Amino acid sequence: MRYLNGDNKTLRFGWVIVDEKIRGKGYGTEMLRLGMKYAFEILGVEKITIGVFENNSRAHACYKRVGFHDTEIVKKDPWNVVEMEILKEEYLSAN
Repeated sequence: MRYLNGDNKTLRFGWVIVDEKIRGKGYGTEMLRLGMKYAFEILGVEKITIGVFENNSRAHACYKRVGFHDTEIVKKDPWNVVEMEILKEEYLSAN
């Protein structure tokens, strides 16, 4: 987790579960939910952003499952990045 551009109201997540043996077991979803709770309820941020490679459908689905929504696709080489965010109001209304 890191603040973006010195703005303490916007936090950037950047987590990856590398070990394929533990993917698909809900650890990423739980990690995101705990991180969101900490960010919104303890740190008091207003927005969390995250990026996912366009071809990583499993991670993209995980991020959507916890409430993130797509904001833009950034063209990059070798893979495009789907930028996503969730606002504090969206988080609070879902929890």
